[in-house]
Amino acid sequence: MTISSGFNASQPLRSLSSQTPLATVRPTSTSTPNGAPTNTRVEASITDVPFDGFLKYKNYDVGVTTDGVTQNFKGGFVYGPGHHIAAIAAMVFDEQLNPHPILKTGDTRLSRANRDKPYVQDGFVAGRMDHAGASSSQIALSELAEEVGGEVVSGTFRPLGTAVSPTMPNESTESDAYFVAAVKISGNPYGDGGSMEVTDLIGPKIMTPLDAIAATDRGEVSESSRTRTLFGRGFDSIGFAPQLGAYVHDHPQLAAKFDTLGLGEVIDIRGQLQPSEIPLPRPRAETLEAMVNDVVTSSRKDVTVSSGSLMVDARTHHAVNKNGVITALEGEFKNQYLHLDYDRAKVGSYYIDAERGPMLAMTTQARPALAFAPWSPKVMRRDVADIKISRDQDISGQLPEGARSLGSPSGASAGQSDLYYHFLAQEVAPPTAETAGDYVSLGEALTLCRQGDGDAQTEALCERLADDLGWIPNLGMSVDQARALMGK
Repeated sequence: MTISSGFNASQPLRSLSSQTPLATVRPTSTSTPNGAPTNTRVEASITDVPFDGFLKYKNYDVGVTTDGVTQNFKGGFVYGPGHHIAAIAAMVFDEQLNPHPILKTGDTRLSRANRDKPYVQDGFVAGRMDHAGASSSQIALSELAEEVGGEVVSGTFRPLGTAVSPTMPNESTESDAYFVAAVKISGNPYGDGGSMEVTDLIGPKIMTPLDAIAATDRGEVSESSRTRTLFGRGFDSIGFAPQLGAYVHDHPQLAAKFDTLGLGEVIDIRGQLQPSEIPLPRPRAETLEAMVNDVVTSSRKDVTVSSGSLMVDARTHHAVNKNGVITALEGEFKNQYLHLDYDRAKVGSYYIDAERGPMLAMTTQARPALAFAPWSPKVMRRDVADIKISRDQDISGQLPEGARSLGSPSGASAGQSDLYYHFLAQEVAPPTAETAGDYVSLGEALTLCRQGDGDAQTEALCERLADDLGWIPNLGMSVDQARALMGK
C-alpha cells in the first residue's frame, strides 16, 4: 500500500550512510505570527562518533543563520537503524461503532528497568523504519500483524499529519510518522523473530477511549506521551470526542465548528464498518515466557559520549522474578541505550482569553540535532519551554514558580534512552502587546505540532492541558459548552 502525503509515506528508506552526511547545508523556513525571522540557513557537520553500535552516537557542530545573525551549537545525538518510527492508532469498533484503542502488551525495555520502572509495560503498535525498501506505511501495517495479530479494515488506513514528529529532539534524530486504521484482530501475534520480543507476552490490549487516555496520563503505558499524541490524532481524524463520548457527525452544532487541527478532512469512518463485538482478551499461555517481568544483564559496558551522557552497551536475558527468585530465560540479546543524568520538563505557560480560551506560549527555538534527520524536519521550531531537570535534585526546586503537574512523567523513547519528560502547566498573567504574538490558542498549538513545530512531547502536553482545563481544542469551547449544544 502506498500513501501520498506530506512526509511521503510511500518513499523507500535511503541507506543509512546517506541519512547521516558528514556535512550538510540546507535552507529551512520558519513562520511565526509574531513576525519572527522566516529565512534560516543551517550548516551542520559531524565532529566525531564516540559510539558506533546497533545504536550510534554522533557529536555535531551546527550553525543556524537567521537574517545574518548566526548561532552556533555543539552537542550530540543518538539514533538507530532507519532513524524514524512508524506508529498506528489501531482501533476496533463495537456494536455501536464506537472506537476502542488497541495497545500491545509485552513491551520490554532495559532502560526502564535500570530506572526502577517496570521492565514490561503495554505500548503502542509501532516499528522502526529499518527495512530496506519498505515505506513507513508498510512498516506500520507489518507491525500491526506482528504485534497484535491485526489486519486493517479496507479503506480505513490513512496518515495522521504531514510531518514527522520528533520524540526527543534535543538528544536524537528520531521522529514518529503516525497513521490510523480500523482493525480486525484476525490472528495471533508472531513477533519479529528476534529474542527481544516474546511471543507469549505480546498481544492486543483493547480499552475504552477514556480508559486508554487515563492509563497514558498515569504513566502505565510505555512512552505514554507519544501514545497520547498518536491516539489524540486518531480520534480527531474520525471526529470522535472522547470527552463527550460522541461523534461530532451526529451533532450538527458541533460538526459545524469541528476542526481536525492540521489533519485534513474529518472522516466519518462508520460508513466503512460493520458493528461487532469487542474481542475477548487472548488466553494467557501457561509458559515461563508468558510470565516475564524482569531482566538479567550478563555483560555491560558504559561508554562516555559527552559530559553527563554515556551509552550503555549490554547483553541481557528476559527473566521471571517470582518472590525475589529470578529465573533467566534462554536467548541472549543486545541492549543499547543512551543514559543521561537529567530529565526534561515541558512547561506550558498559558493564560485564559475570554474569547479564545486557553492561550499557550510557543516561541521559536533551535533543535540542532534535527539537521541530521531524514525527511528534513525543521531545525527552528515553535515550542513551549523545554528545560533540563537534574535527576540528582528534588524536581520541585527546579521548576518555575506556580507550575503544576499534568499527570505522570513519560519515557521519551525507551528503545533509545532512559530520558523521561515531565509535563507541567503554569498559568500566567495576560501578555503585554510586545509578547502577545508568542501566544496561540490550544487548537493553534496542536496544529503547529502536526505541521512541523513542537514535537510529540509538546503535543501530548497540549492534550493533557486541554483535559486539565476542560477544554476541547477542536471545537474551541469547553466541555460544558459542548454538552450544552448537544442538549446534555
